[in-house]
Amino acid sequence: MNLIRLIYISTKNTLPEGEIFRIQEQARHNNARDDLTGMLLFNRAYFLQYLEGDREQVTRAFTVIAADTRHCKVNILHVADIAERSYPDWSMGLLDSASPSVRGVLNEVLPGGLFLPDNLTCESAIRVVQRTRSLHLTH
Repeated sequence: MNLIRLIYISTKNTLPEGEIFRIQEQARHNNARDDLTGMLLFNRAYFLQYLEGDREQVTRAFTVIAADTRHCKVNILHVADIAERSYPDWSMGLLDSASPSVRGVLNEVLPGGLFLPDNLTCESAIRVVQRTRSLHLTH
């Protein structure tokens, strides 16, 4: 299997109450079926998603994700081959940027701790991923 990781950021469209949890459940179902893992970081305005798995499956999933009307301005920050998964046990972890543990990571990595597209580079997105994987959150 040729494992890759893909990280993207997007602008969240207005979502109904609780929609973020429906997104997570849908992703968990699809990712379990397709042997994909990763996490979704969100705040009121943006998503940052890290997705890992077989190249073909990640590409197929991202094509569907990019067309989803619940977000727009989808921008790929990073795609690379990987030797092993960062989130092997997370079918789709959900991280709220307002939670204290995630907030601490963002304060360490991003200018002013602000989760904004202009603050994210490929390198800072990878650091966010690396530091959040140790958090013991619902996945």
